[in-house]
Amino acid sequence: MTIDSFRGEYDFLSNFYSCPVEFEGQTFLNSEAAFQAAKCLDMKVREDFFNLSAGQAKRKGRKVELREDWETVK
Repeated sequence: MTIDSFRGEYDFLSNFYSCPVEFEGQTFLNSEAAFQAAKCLDMKVREDFFNLSAGQAKRKGRKVELREDWETVK
C-alpha cells in the first residue's frame, strides 16, 4: 500500500495537521510551526510561532534569518 496523499484518513501525517507539538520544551499548534521555528536559535523569534496556523507559520518561516547549521539539522 502506498500513501500518496495527506488528506482524508491520512491527514494526521501532514505537517499542516492541527495537533499540539512539543519541541525543545515549547508547544506549537502543529508540526509545521515547530519546524519553521526550529530555523531560528533566538527563542524570542521562536515564540512568534507558538500560536500560528500551519499556513501562517510557513509564510513567516520564509522570512526568518536561518541558523547557520540549518541545512545540517533540518
